[in-house]
Amino acid sequence: MRLRHHVEHMFAKAAEETDPAVRRRLLTFVVAGAGFTGMEMIGELLEYRDAMCRKHYLDRSESRVVNIEALPSILPILEEPLRVKAEKYLAKMGCEVMLNASIIGAEPGKVLCKDGTVIETDTFIWTCGVKGSSFAAGLDLTKGERGRGRLQVDAEMKSVDYPYAYVVGDNAFFIENGKPLPQIVEGAHQTAEVAAKNIIADIEGKAERHQFKSAFHGFMVSLGGRYGVANAGGMKTSGFFAMAMKHMINMWYLLNIAGVNQVWEYAKHEFLDIKERRSFIGGFASWKVRGYWPLLLRMWLGLMWVMEGVNKIGEGWLTWSAGSKSGWMFSPGVKQAGIKAVEAVSAASGEWAEPATETVSAASGAVEAVVEAVSAASGEWAEPAVEAVSAASGAVQAVAETAAKSFGKVWDLTKPIFDFNGGISTWFRTTFMDGLFAYMPYQGFQAMIVVMEIAIGLALFGGFFTWWAAVASMAMCVIFTLSGMFAWDQLWFLFAAILMMGGAGRSFGMDYWSVPFFKKWWNGTKFARRWHFYADDPTK
Repeated sequence: MRLRHHVEHMFAKAAEETDPAVRRRLLTFVVAGAGFTGMEMIGELLEYRDAMCRKHYLDRSESRVVNIEALPSILPILEEPLRVKAEKYLAKMGCEVMLNASIIGAEPGKVLCKDGTVIETDTFIWTCGVKGSSFAAGLDLTKGERGRGRLQVDAEMKSVDYPYAYVVGDNAFFIENGKPLPQIVEGAHQTAEVAAKNIIADIEGKAERHQFKSAFHGFMVSLGGRYGVANAGGMKTSGFFAMAMKHMINMWYLLNIAGVNQVWEYAKHEFLDIKERRSFIGGFASWKVRGYWPLLLRMWLGLMWVMEGVNKIGEGWLTWSAGSKSGWMFSPGVKQAGIKAVEAVSAASGEWAEPATETVSAASGAVEAVVEAVSAASGEWAEPAVEAVSAASGAVQAVAETAAKSFGKVWDLTKPIFDFNGGISTWFRTTFMDGLFAYMPYQGFQAMIVVMEIAIGLALFGGFFTWWAAVASMAMCVIFTLSGMFAWDQLWFLFAAILMMGGAGRSFGMDYWSVPFFKKWWNGTKFARRWHFYADDPTK
């Protein structure tokens, strides 16, 4: 944070500075060291430089980012092809790399090199060599040779001075195969695991001891947020694939120590929220839709779901005496639970219903006779008019047929997405509808559908738990689609529900109050705290 604030302050001062020499010194950033730390710092500086130049209306050519390395190459731990790719990327970004250059001193505003080069700068960042912590270095324990304050340990990660003092991570100095233990994340994990097992053995009095043996999976370095090089998992990658591997490793690490929530927070930051196109997928996912733009769509989608449920009520879905109205959703011959009882009632009522039917038939016959009489009486004057209309309609039909032959309907949007009798719908119907919902009383099944549709509609219309309502809406759309009921022109239900998941209920909706309250309650539950499954950031 100190470095970040310093860099921002340099650009702000440079924007107000009128002296070109002073401004150039303010905009010169020097990083000593071309190891992992130095390269990652350089990568961040190069990208942040561009963002700061745009913010303060500064010419990028006035700014310098310089890397000084005493060795003949950068990233010496990596193979030559990967080093070359990293160097080319740095050159493309405008970084000045000075190899075989030793720094002999520094003064306020100056960096002094062995060959006599003097670089004027107000920002000099030193990354040459990683030390142990100052706390560890201050302990009266044996230090490792060339250890930079690191403490000497044996293969069990014990201090060579005391049998019950364990040292792990960057503070531990251990020689393996003639080389010091590298100060990397995997080294910290693996030394800590050995120490933990041996501490348990100490407590339980077991003779079994665990020895450290490194099992590193490779190395990778990111040069900013968009480019990196890696040799991990037996694969040498660069650019997009190296960054993708880096993010997968980071998310796996976070999943193991902080749960799903922290993985989602990481993904949001790295892919959805990061600005200035600093994600390796660019800025395609960083733009946000304001909550008030989909407001009317949210309310219209909710109204459509309400009307779907209301229309089913009008069709008799809640009138149990009318029998099942949802039988067509099942395969022929499959009867829903509860239908036999209704059929028995209908058979019992058939005796008094038959005379009423005969009466209605007689009345219908009388009406039909009257219609025939009127038709015969009006035939003389009606016939010419009918012939004229027929001729006109014939001409129109001829034009329509000609147009249809030249340009027919390309896509009939009123057709179902999946044919009701097709393979997919048949599989879904026989597996889920016939095999599951057919055993549910049809009254309960129809009531469930109606209540679900109206509840989803009201929730979306009022913006109440919109995310969950949108998920339920999509689930219903998938079910109807697989059942062969959804047509192409109804697919907008699904796409609109996806948009609703982006916080559409916070704008002029109940979620403005309900979501913060629910998140605070949820984050306080034992389950959320035990599994780190928080809603956004943890809250008290």
